[in-house]
Amino acid sequence: MQNQRIADNTSASEQRSSITKATSITGEISGQGDLRLEGRIDGDIKLRGLLFIGGECSFQGQAEAENIIIEGRVEGRIEASDKIEIRAGGQVLGKIVCQQIAIAEGAFLDGEVQSQNGQLVAPTYFNEKRKELQTGNK
Repeated sequence: MQNQRIADNTSASEQRSSITKATSITGEISGQGDLRLEGRIDGDIKLRGLLFIGGECSFQGQAEAENIIIEGRVEGRIEASDKIEIRAGGQVLGKIVCQQIAIAEGAFLDGEVQSQNGQLVAPTYFNEKRKELQTGNK
């Protein structure tokens, strides 16, 4: 199993959607392709692709995707069939289920992390080296 970070080059994807910070959604979201969230979301998400929870996003509910990147606030249960990355400034309160997890210096996690088969997952910790993603440079 590789310990590489998630490539978030969603701009290359033709199946990419986004929800802006001016939007609030209560309910269910499902689909294929990549999704970037910046608004307030209360509900459940089932996605085949990358779920990007941006720095302006507040998400409460359950989310399932192939890979998940978190820069905003998440309360609830999130599950990735592969990797989850919590970047600096990201906050997760709840349960995480994934095969691999990377947590940046400056991220906050209060909850439980386990794999799909119920085993505990050891996180990989990192310092953000990409200048545009360092705290305060957004």
